[in-house]
Amino acid sequence: MDEEGQYWPSLPCNRVPTGAIQEVGVEELFFSTTDLLGVITAANPVFVRLSHFGYRQLMGAPHNIIRHPRMPGGAFKLMWDTLQSGKPFCAYVDNLAANGSTYSVFATITPLGHDAYLSVRSRPMATSLKTAADSLYDATRPVELAARSSGVSARQAAALGLEHLAGLLVAGGIPSYDEFMWTALATEMSLRHGATTRRDRPNTGDPLSNLFATAGRLGDELQRWTLHQQQLQSAIKALDQALPGLRDATDAALVAAREFEDAAAGRFAPLLLSLTVWAQMMSEIGDLTVALGADLANLRSSSAQTVFRSCLAWLHTDTVTQFANELLDGVTVPDYDSGAACSALRLLGQALQEGFAQTHQQEASNASLAAAAAAKIDEVCGLIDIPRSLIENWKTTIADTRDSAVARLLPQVATEVKRADEQLQLLTGLSSDCSAIAEEPPSSSVDAALGSLLLAIRAVMA
Repeated sequence: MDEEGQYWPSLPCNRVPTGAIQEVGVEELFFSTTDLLGVITAANPVFVRLSHFGYRQLMGAPHNIIRHPRMPGGAFKLMWDTLQSGKPFCAYVDNLAANGSTYSVFATITPLGHDAYLSVRSRPMATSLKTAADSLYDATRPVELAARSSGVSARQAAALGLEHLAGLLVAGGIPSYDEFMWTALATEMSLRHGATTRRDRPNTGDPLSNLFATAGRLGDELQRWTLHQQQLQSAIKALDQALPGLRDATDAALVAAREFEDAAAGRFAPLLLSLTVWAQMMSEIGDLTVALGADLANLRSSSAQTVFRSCLAWLHTDTVTQFANELLDGVTVPDYDSGAACSALRLLGQALQEGFAQTHQQEASNASLAAAAAAKIDEVCGLIDIPRSLIENWKTTIADTRDSAVARLLPQVATEVKRADEQLQLLTGLSSDCSAIAEEPPSSSVDAALGSLLLAIRAVMA
């Protein structure tokens, strides 16, 4: 039994790092599945080779058999908290092989149904993100070890470690670990595909060859789909970045409107009426931009999650492609038979099917939020245009005035009209971007490719 009361198999669990480093290949992806307690139920040959355990040793062993002592327990508590809430998780992780060597990975873990998890690992490509993660771990692990030395349990030390990690993230300008995950996965996928060369194989018509080809086609569709999502995300970022300027312009216009109103007091009624309406509408526009800011914050978060989900589907598809390639080349890991391969393929197919359903749900939420933001932007545009027209009319009305107080307002009025024109132009473009995000995404070809892949998996398992 380990210190948490869980069964530990008769494997060399008292290993220490030797200092030897294993490099994960740029094109290597390896995976494993576990039950809800973290007990390994399936794996591919790459994992077996890197772990230096035998395939039969790994089956039924807890996944933390490869845990490296430098990794803080708080990181794993965060992982389990996230997974048990039904959401995927990813992190930079150092693992310890059976021979004491260390290998670093970028790991994603995804819930499968209600009784399993799929973990896919790859070589870390984003050096700056990996370095940042390492610095967080190095600062947190001593806190946990000190707590353990004082008599605190492993579970309590992990909770202290997680609290410390969260504080370091906020101090580093990262509002949440979710934000870090969303950025990390998208960056890793982009860098990985920029550094890998796709392997082509002839489709000889046999089930494995067809699986390889079909997975490759789905991967291509998902790459295009992810790019589409990232372009939409860029538009949302532009919206978010434009909002402070809109608020500043509205605040300035409100100040100017009140100055106009004060200057007009006691003068002829048409002037007073126009400036009173201007002041009232500028106040309404200011309130509306505050509400728009909340909408855009929700949209930005939803967009990041949509990209995260599409990247995860893309990664899982690449994993199927590489696994099919491994099987076609001939597995050299002892004890790895067709039953092991079929079990792994079944779980990969399940991950893709469930992942696509969740991705479409996230897309629908994204589209709904974008439509609401577009409607609010259009409302702001309509409100800005009314006082702008009033001030234009006012300029015509007082064109021949000899009132020096009124004449002094003209340059400021011209500035506000110009500012309103600029904001209307900007908002019109942003509304168009939001409307594009709200449209149905081009995912029908992705769904068709997924259907073909699932059929190909079943054919291999038959």
